[in-house]
Amino acid sequence: MKSQEGAESIEKGKNVLIRLKFIRHGERDKEGRLTDYGRDVTVRIAKAHAEEAKEFDVVKAIGSDAGEKNGFGKRAFETADLYAKEVAGDEVLRSKVQSVLSYETIISPVPHDYQKLYNDSLPVNFDELSPEEKSAAARVAQRAMLDHLVASDTPEAEAYKREEAGAFAYLVEHYRDMAKRLKDGSKVLIPAGTHGGTMEFLLQQALVRKNDDGSTIVGFKKLDEIGGEFSPSEDYNVDVSTDENGHPAPMRVSFDNPFNNPGRVLPEVAYLDEAIVAELADYYRKLHFSNTE
Repeated sequence: MKSQEGAESIEKGKNVLIRLKFIRHGERDKEGRLTDYGRDVTVRIAKAHAEEAKEFDVVKAIGSDAGEKNGFGKRAFETADLYAKEVAGDEVLRSKVQSVLSYETIISPVPHDYQKLYNDSLPVNFDELSPEEKSAAARVAQRAMLDHLVASDTPEAEAYKREEAGAFAYLVEHYRDMAKRLKDGSKVLIPAGTHGGTMEFLLQQALVRKNDDGSTIVGFKKLDEIGGEFSPSEDYNVDVSTDENGHPAPMRVSFDNPFNNPGRVLPEVAYLDEAIVAELADYYRKLHFSNTE
């Protein structure tokens, strides 16, 4: 199609797919640095997803920069960057820091000392364990910390979880808007490096599951309902897409299940509630940008 000026007219916003792949950072040490074992696991998972990535025109990683100011490195950003480079090779676009994925930007006070809860749950001989044994021990510690937060219903805990969910909803809304501006038929993969103890709460508040019997469940009360906590380097996907008319399609949620976790399954129909996502994003926007927008 040509415009009157002779330039090619590009149709935008129809049949677009942006897959947000929220990835928990790889295995870390007690100080929060990404370990070599964590890097290796991330690369192995990415290799297993290489075929999936081929269906996308563009791969661009984003990630939290938490830890950088303390000199511990950006473990979440590095994890997403490793993943993107492995699945896309030389064709990957330059990765970008996205501070909205960082727990360090949350305004609400943390309702508990998560680092102490985590470290107190590790065995006293943690430093002497093998990488595989450290990974198993770290999962127990992560679960203890997360179970405490998920179950907490104090006003402080509710505010914290709502803001964390809002941060992820704000990012989802950003890419929903971007989908309207992309060339028809575009497919974009966004590995988004983040943290356990942050990535769960969008699902806790906005995940809709439709079971085979027609029943609908919104959110969850216990982590076991979605198969437990996310392991290091594990992810979930949110598909932000448009239909053939350019209208937003349901935001489908899926698990990649790279750890062969039998509990990490969803019904065939699982998506984010559009109204809840909009409400959470607005909540986050007012907290963080009310004086600048």
